Amino acid sequence: MLGARPLLSFAPVIRSLRRVVTASLVLGTSVAIAQPQPAPEQPAPAPGPALEILVRGHVIDAFGKPIKGATVTVEGGTSTAKTDRDGFFKLTAAVGATLLVDEPRYDNGLATVTGDVLDDIVMLTTSQTTETIEVTGEGPAEAPGAAKLDRQELQRIPGTGGDVVRALTIMPGVVNLQLPLGYNGVVIRGSSPQDSKIFIDDFEVPVLFHNIGFRAIVPAESIASLDYIPGGFDVAYGRASSGIVNLTTRAGSDKRTEQAEVSFIDGGVIAQGPLGKATTYLLALRRSTIDFILPAIIPSSVDLSLTTVPRYWDEQLRIDHKLNEHWGLSLSNVGTDDIFELVASKNDSAKDKRFFNRTRFARLTAAARYRNGEYAANLALSGLLQEFTFEIGRYQFIKAKVAQITPRVEFTRSLKHWAGLADVVWRLGGESQTSRNGIKIALPIEPREGEPQPAVDPMDTSTRFDGHVVSPDLAAWTAVSANLDPKIRGTLGVRAEAFLRPGQALLQPRADLAWKLVNHWTARVSGGAFSRPPEYQSELLSETAQAERSKQAIGGLQFEPKDGIRVQGSVYYTDRTQLITHEPDNSLGNNGRGTTKGAELLGTYRGGPWFAWLSYSYSHSTRVDHPGDVRRLFTFDQPHSMNAALSWKHGNWQLGGRFQLYSGLPYTPPTGAVYDSDRDLYIPIFGPPNSRRAPLHHQLDLRVDHTWHGALEITGFIDVQNVYMNDSTVTYFYSYDYSKRAAFKSIPIIPSIGIRGVL
Repeated sequence: MLGARPLLSFAPVIRSLRRVVTASLVLGTSVAIAQPQPAPEQPAPAPGPALEILVRGHVIDAFGKPIKGATVTVEGGTSTAKTDRDGFFKLTAAVGATLLVDEPRYDNGLATVTGDVLDDIVMLTTSQTTETIEVTGEGPAEAPGAAKLDRQELQRIPGTGGDVVRALTIMPGVVNLQLPLGYNGVVIRGSSPQDSKIFIDDFEVPVLFHNIGFRAIVPAESIASLDYIPGGFDVAYGRASSGIVNLTTRAGSDKRTEQAEVSFIDGGVIAQGPLGKATTYLLALRRSTIDFILPAIIPSSVDLSLTTVPRYWDEQLRIDHKLNEHWGLSLSNVGTDDIFELVASKNDSAKDKRFFNRTRFARLTAAARYRNGEYAANLALSGLLQEFTFEIGRYQFIKAKVAQITPRVEFTRSLKHWAGLADVVWRLGGESQTSRNGIKIALPIEPREGEPQPAVDPMDTSTRFDGHVVSPDLAAWTAVSANLDPKIRGTLGVRAEAFLRPGQALLQPRADLAWKLVNHWTARVSGGAFSRPPEYQSELLSETAQAERSKQAIGGLQFEPKDGIRVQGSVYYTDRTQLITHEPDNSLGNNGRGTTKGAELLGTYRGGPWFAWLSYSYSHSTRVDHPGDVRRLFTFDQPHSMNAALSWKHGNWQLGGRFQLYSGLPYTPPTGAVYDSDRDLYIPIFGPPNSRRAPLHHQLDLRVDHTWHGALEITGFIDVQNVYMNDSTVTYFYSYDYSKRAAFKSIPIIPSIGIRGVL
């Protein structure tokens, strides 16, 4: 996506941006009023069947993982049961009776009682169709090292501001940063930001965070679930060579509710409810308020002109309709408009120090879901409109308008037995993504990954283009999942992709194997081939660059000694080839290759008033840009990252703390400079690429919540990030002649005070 945000190379702008971030995050006070949802009425039970026997069953998902907490009832009877953490249940029913299985994350399951022991009941995932705002418990991971984030518990972790998406920073494998990031804002396992993809309801979006990075574009209240898959993802996803993040939005409630919230950062409303007997809606609107407040709190001594203070709009609409017992329809839209402008001087004549960025997009998706016995289908058509503007100084800019259309289909058939296998699930799918990019650009040559930032020359417009680029991509996939025996389940699939602009077709096999060991141990291995097309910034202008590729191998081990305790570890190795690099004439070629290897550990505890989280990752990412070059570190290589969080809730009080420790990022030091009289600037002479590293960063975040009950339930909180004010160095900036160095420091302390009211 050419319109995704580029990495900033304008040092004065980033220094000014830090002042904006510091001022905007000093204090945040919020008030929210929401209508509680009435408890649904329970239907009166009907008389149960005669001649009942004790029946034992097992409920699993399509990958063979047990489903905990599913409700099993006898149709027309009184018997009911809940599945335990291993997916088993017991109840009394008559032979021939029908069992109904319900769990909010899955389509309803059916089974017929044929004896005292039933075959496994397989449930397939579906979009959220109930008013489940808080996802509790842990579902099976999509791949070794992956996780499904729990909104209720992650909102308790200090340092995330109650934003579920920002809680990605506590996941092992996600690179922790103190700088605004370009592209989509997420770096996974030490690669580059453009190597991973962000999906909302299975379709790509260009950005996940707002410009300064402290808010996600989707409010937490409208998210059903968030899947973090750092590698080894399913054949249904592509165009990424590292990992993916997939947000699933939720449907509106069948009871009407409204909620409003306002803070120093933003304010918004959410309305939801029924539209007739078979239709629900959810509408969310949010606007920043920081642009009203920030000019008043920035000291007059700061030499900074905020022509346009950071301002954004977010909107989300979802309408769901149940057509009949087999078909469900949905129409959803998500969009954002993000704008920011500043001049790093109050002198109006200093236009060379001007910075302007605007990103806005809207994605509209119409989907139909079909389910009838062993057959299922998902059909969707999605369109994206995006506008992106990035300007620095008087002469340098990029302006892009993107129109994209993506049809997507997937068919599923489930069989109890086939060819000696059990619980077979076969999927067949395909999609096409066609983008028309209107591009106008006048910028210096874009540095590739690891290339040091050149001297800032406001007159340099070496890269020029004014026209349209059409980029059609096609993909098809198929996969089969089955139980090889009661304790082993495997998935084998292949994804075929055709990137028509570079004229390239790729076949990417992928596989996953999981088996249950003794004493609550589960082992899993996953691997396959992945790729991402050339589509960012100057890549899209190139007619020679091919897709970057990777081969991934992941092994994982999971231990669940009791309900509420989970420890999972994984090791991985990624071989990267065809990495896009500059040729001697500054055109783009695929000369680079690299490797990433590492290990990750994630432990969670949920019990009584306590919630604990511990994650640690080790990663080592290196690459060679051209044959014969010296191997060097990736720019986002972060060897060590640890997050430890503990939260306690009792009565009206909730206390929590989080400790972070992570390595600084590599950088390339200049060793001197040569004066260019023709251009009137100093040209830096750099040392070995990424041969130095910023210092280790560590900080402690604390949060206290207290609730007062009455006619209006009020909750107040104090959230302090970086309590002991460790302002470690993030990176360095240099003087005009590279003779002096200045440190870019992390924000020393960020206190936040808030209040929420519920009516």
